[in-house]
Amino acid sequence: MSTPPPECLHYQDDLNIPFVHIGNYLERHINVVKKNQKLLMKPWIALGGIVPNLLRAPQAISHSRILENLLHFCQEFKNQKLHVFGIGGTATLHIAALLGIHSVDSSGWRNRAARGLIQLPGTGERVIADLGNWRGRRLSEDEFNQLKNCPCPACRQHGVEGLKASGVVGFSNRATHNLWVLLEEARLIEEHLLARTYKDWYKEHLDNTMYRPLIDRLVETSLSQYAGAIDSRLISLSNCLES
Repeated sequence: MSTPPPECLHYQDDLNIPFVHIGNYLERHINVVKKNQKLLMKPWIALGGIVPNLLRAPQAISHSRILENLLHFCQEFKNQKLHVFGIGGTATLHIAALLGIHSVDSSGWRNRAARGLIQLPGTGERVIADLGNWRGRRLSEDEFNQLKNCPCPACRQHGVEGLKASGVVGFSNRATHNLWVLLEEARLIEEHLLARTYKDWYKEHLDNTMYRPLIDRLVETSLSQYAGAIDSRLISLSNCLES
């Protein structure tokens, strides 16, 4: 794979942005972009393929390899703005922010709502409505009490029962709640990174997520080596998610 397929080059002169996939062939993809001046001169570059690897799909690379790929991607394209597809969980937002990613997108908050799932601040998803055969963790007593005091628009107006509802009403309430939780998580991350308090805050805020080892490693590398780069490249993840 020394040159891009001819059909790819049809898009090098317009507003489309190049993107590469994380995985075993990332280096090849990066080299293709770097050898094509028109692609390399574009202000943005995107990275995809993270979700199936994080979710341990067949032939997925390890989480440590994912982190190595992400760090390498950021280093190779220091002069571009970086977009990552599929970042839409409360824990993965931390990874994106620590890497100084400029923007992210995900439909996960809607997909979870459709399956009867809600997201909680600093932790993962929980089953709130029994819809079909979807499975997942149930709310603990402490989590339920926390949810009763949730200040998101859906919970303020309809309470926990609104999240449990079926049909369009329940979906809308869960989707609103999930998006609000993500936006608030992004706001808190940005606030603590800029205040230089993130290193202490995240240890108390983040639950025992499966991505905690990745975040721990990034804290030790990114916050020490790339603190200036993060500050210069950090934009509001809240704005990215809203768009």
